Amino acid sequence: MPQNRPVTPRTEPHETPSPQPALSPATWRGDLGGALGDLGTLLPFLVGFIVLAGVHPTSILLAFGLSLIVVGWRWRIPFPVQPMKAVGAAALASAAVAGQNLPAVLALAALITGVFWLIAAWSGLARWLARHVSRDVIHGVVLGLGIALIVAGLRRIEGDALLGEASVVLALVLLGRGGWLTMPTLMALGWAVGGWRQPELLQALASAPWAMHLPEPQWPAFNQSSVWLAAIGLAAAQIPLTFGNAILGIVAETRRLFPAVALDENRAARGTGLMNLMAGGLGAPPMCFGAGGMAAQVACGARTGRAPIFLGSVLLLAGLFASGQLTALLGLLPAGTLGAMLFVAGFSLTIGTAGSSRDKEARAVLLTTAAVSVWNAGVGVVVGVVLEAGLRARVMRI
Repeated sequence: MPQNRPVTPRTEPHETPSPQPALSPATWRGDLGGALGDLGTLLPFLVGFIVLAGVHPTSILLAFGLSLIVVGWRWRIPFPVQPMKAVGAAALASAAVAGQNLPAVLALAALITGVFWLIAAWSGLARWLARHVSRDVIHGVVLGLGIALIVAGLRRIEGDALLGEASVVLALVLLGRGGWLTMPTLMALGWAVGGWRQPELLQALASAPWAMHLPEPQWPAFNQSSVWLAAIGLAAAQIPLTFGNAILGIVAETRRLFPAVALDENRAARGTGLMNLMAGGLGAPPMCFGAGGMAAQVACGARTGRAPIFLGSVLLLAGLFASGQLTALLGLLPAGTLGAMLFVAGFSLTIGTAGSSRDKEARAVLLTTAAVSVWNAGVGVVVGVVLEAGLRARVMRI
């Protein structure tokens, strides 16, 4: 394991660096509680990929489990692994892949994504692009992603208002008391309510057989031209969002929370590439890192790589021996619980962007980038860079 070297965050002439947050000391209970902090983002896509898209449970659980274990060991901090949201949303809606073999399309999209980000890392493209993006734009992306998570959480809560609102209030109370009990408490409450509402799922959970399972690679289907066309379309649609969230966002959040960790854009891109090559080989959908996931894990008490290693080990063992049980258990969580989890992740992400003073033009760049990033982080980066360049050149005025 190479020694972590201090990284000096980029600063702009019009702002002072954000003060580093004073994190509480690392504890086992904090890491175990924080390991569950990102489940609000992971669970909806995990259930959707398995139940709606037909992805083999063992394939996706092994891919996430192995990735979490590796990044936790490699970086020694709460490093999140998430589904690629644009790919997931398009695939689950079947907008871009209607009539296709969805598991094969998703696995091939992961392989294409992996190759692209490895090229971006080894060529230096990721770092070159990042040098031309200011901190105002990066903070705008992070703020926009946080707001998007809050909105997504509130939409889920709308259909389950009583449980959702009670869960959000409970989460905010627990976050102010160390945070490590937040996600375990929300999940316990959600499972209790879900079991009461849907006792048939409890019966399915009890009757699911225990057996050894192996992943289901999708290589035989890669010889179909229609699968390639659909996969390329999904992978291309995700690239801008991945650059904004999984490259710029995760590097900025790491530097804010863990400034001693030597993470840069090329390393984040290389990790994204290698992770997706493995996922595609196992027959799993594309995956990425996420700034919101790190903020949520830290808010819930995680401080070290034990958090992702713990969650990854659970997913790995479940994929090998209890994929049916885990699928039933995940399906038991109500919409209100999942919405509250997303709200916590978004809330934790947004409060990290207000630590530095800005003039009027810098605030305009930040807020415009954030507004567009609520829709798409990649487009938000482009809009923020163009707006900032226009203001500096005095082509635009506010």
